[in-house]
Amino acid sequence: MLLAPLALLVASLMVAPTSGVVETVPAVRVVRFQVDYPDADVSLVNKHAKWTTMLRNSVLASLRFINKHWLVCGGTELDKRTNDCGKLQVTGEVVENNHYRVNMTFISERDPIRNSKVDATSTVFGVVQIGLKGGIFQYTNALRALGKPAQTLGFDEAFFCYRGSTLFQQDKCRKTDVRSV
Repeated sequence: MLLAPLALLVASLMVAPTSGVVETVPAVRVVRFQVDYPDADVSLVNKHAKWTTMLRNSVLASLRFINKHWLVCGGTELDKRTNDCGKLQVTGEVVENNHYRVNMTFISERDPIRNSKVDATSTVFGVVQIGLKGGIFQYTNALRALGKPAQTLGFDEAFFCYRGSTLFQQDKCRKTDVRSV
């Protein structure tokens, strides 16, 4: 009878060792999509003095449209309020004579992403692929000049940590021990 309260007292005094416990936070997910335009009129691209700005604005408009329905854009709350999509970076490159590639890189939400209207989930790749097949990357002004995109979508993802943390288990961050640096 006396052992039960003693066992509780001993258990309450025990402190779990912290050396084996690793505190982590989710890493920042950055995705890159590549959309190819195999029949692009590359001469039209060279005629626009501000092509890069027009291209970024067109891609941003397409991603904003997707993000209205599926929450794909990541980043901090401030980033989301600035009407950007995960600090979007857009580049374009001439692959061959009439082959143009658009690269879109941005901070993304983690899968599964949520639908903003109904209780449904999907993946970032899945909803961007559906958008591509539906024409989302050919109807905005600058993208219209490139013609119809190929129906295949290039996709890469990587996870990053903020300064003072290191990547752990591919998609988590743990604070760097300043004593070991």
